[in-house]
Amino acid sequence: MKISFSFLLVFLTQWAFSQLTPYNVLDRAAGYHDPNGEWKNLNTTLQFTETRPSGDDRKTTVVIDNTSSYMKINRNDEHIYEVLSESGKVLAGDHDEARALRMRNYYLYLWGLPMKLYDEGTPFDRDVQEEILDDVNCYVLRVVYEEDTWYFYFDQSSGRMLQYKFYKDEDAGKGELITLEDEIMVGQMKIPKKRSWYTLPEMKYLGTDILESSK
Repeated sequence: MKISFSFLLVFLTQWAFSQLTPYNVLDRAAGYHDPNGEWKNLNTTLQFTETRPSGDDRKTTVVIDNTSSYMKINRNDEHIYEVLSESGKVLAGDHDEARALRMRNYYLYLWGLPMKLYDEGTPFDRDVQEEILDDVNCYVLRVVYEEDTWYFYFDQSSGRMLQYKFYKDEDAGKGELITLEDEIMVGQMKIPKKRSWYTLPEMKYLGTDILESSK
């Protein structure tokens, strides 16, 4: 029995789509943002400008050494803390470990996306969603942590991460949206340069964090 080429092509396309997993999407995203796998051995100093609607802007310097799980943060020339980023153990500076953990997560997790989604035990939904964002077809990964639920949007064509959002109360739509603009090269990695924050569902603007440079 002969099978037409067009039928076979449709079948294979449907089969390929049925095999789509969060890690397929993540691998494509990592291929775009970190093609040489540099994140795991990153040792750099990042310079940020963090703006707020109140005008209470700040300058922050973050030292990240992923080879030794070390992080140091200075803000407005004030030493905040040094910490072992893997364990959260505070080495120097502000010894409020809960605050240190929040700040560690803020810089290491958010600025390490999408690579940080490879962390062991990331609780992905099995199904990959699809949405159109500003006329761009996106794959959407849903990750359900203990305290919040995150959605990550990736361009289907390139793998580029376009935005993400999280809900503290998903049923009520309470959370925050983070939009991404531009990119900066950190080694051979393409890291989003500007992250703007908005409340959900009100879309109240909270501020913009800008990665100025790395060295």
